[in-house]
Amino acid sequence: MFQSLASAQSAAYIPYICAGDPDARFTIELARRLCASGADMLEIGLPFSDPVGDGPAVQEAMGRSLGNGFKVSDAFDIVSTLRDTGINQPIVLMTYYNPVLNLGVKGFCARLAKVGGDAILPVDLPIEESEELDSAALENNLDVIRLVTPTSDDGRLDSILSKASGFTYAVSVAGITGARDKFPASAITLLRRLRQKSAVPAVLGFGISRPDHVREAIAAGASGVVEGSALISRYAPHLSDRERALDLVGKHAREMKSAASR
Repeated sequence: MFQSLASAQSAAYIPYICAGDPDARFTIELARRLCASGADMLEIGLPFSDPVGDGPAVQEAMGRSLGNGFKVSDAFDIVSTLRDTGINQPIVLMTYYNPVLNLGVKGFCARLAKVGGDAILPVDLPIEESEELDSAALENNLDVIRLVTPTSDDGRLDSILSKASGFTYAVSVAGITGARDKFPASAITLLRRLRQKSAVPAVLGFGISRPDHVREAIAAGASGVVEGSALISRYAPHLSDRERALDLVGKHAREMKSAASR
């Protein structure tokens, strides 16, 4: 996918979707609308009761999902439904590691692969403890997406990049997820470091919320961007009118994808 986009002088627009917010039906409708509006890949987040890396928008989305009875198995059903209805974009399942352990690492990876997932993003799993997941993912042809941050020193960066596959997720700032007004200088520095060290595509997340953020990320060397909190903030106030919520998200996604064209 990244090679194809690069040939077309474009970068990836990757929206984050909280599975089950507020229910599975809306998640599927949202994913389909985003793909129709230019999304190149989907990051589907598995709700967790203690999302320490996420800001208020994602926390509230996860709370709505869990409050309505969402279960881990529902996430697999969503991915399966998307594949059955013709969604071909790569799908990354973002998760804290506790649900993976509870289900069993091998079983979790096998099930994700079976329903059509392409990668797993374990946001709180350090590389020193990832051997079991790495092995299970490899057996099931899944990429394990690694996080790098502006505070990662060169030694740490080299260790993470040595295990990178699919793409590397570059965290723009030291902090939690959430829309930000200003594009941080720390993101530019990190992307330049990654470009010097590795040919693995680097995708920037945390704080992406406007088309000018997309353009600045690409200019600094990003192969794509992830947007989550800003999307949630667009649809969440309008869940009583779902068609309007989807229209707002679709319009914004088209603007973001347009900005990803170099």
